[in-house]
Amino acid sequence: MQTGVGTRVRTAMRTLAGRARNRWERRGGASPAEQPWRRHVAALEARLDHVESELEGLQDAVHRQAVRERETVEDLRRRLAPERIARELSDDARRRGL
Repeated sequence: MQTGVGTRVRTAMRTLAGRARNRWERRGGASPAEQPWRRHVAALEARLDHVESELEGLQDAVHRQAVRERETVEDLRRRLAPERIARELSDDARRRGL
C-alpha cells in the first residue's frame, strides 16, 4: 500500500488519542460518576480502528483503479500511434486488394 494522506491521518489521530489519554491519566482517572466515559472512549477507539481499516481498503482500491486506468491509457496510446495506424491501414488495404 502506498503511504500518504491515510498514514498522516492515522498518525495524527493516534497522537491526538495519546494526548487525550495522557491528560485523562494525569487528571487522576475517572470518578465513579465519570466511568461511562471510559466505555465511550473504548468504543470510539474501536470505531477509529474500523475507520482506519476502511480507509486502507479505500486507498488500495483507488490505487488498483489508477493502475488499471494507466494500463488502459498506455494500451490506447500504443494502438493509436501513427506508425501503427499506418501499418494497420496498409495491411487492411493489402488484404482487401486495394
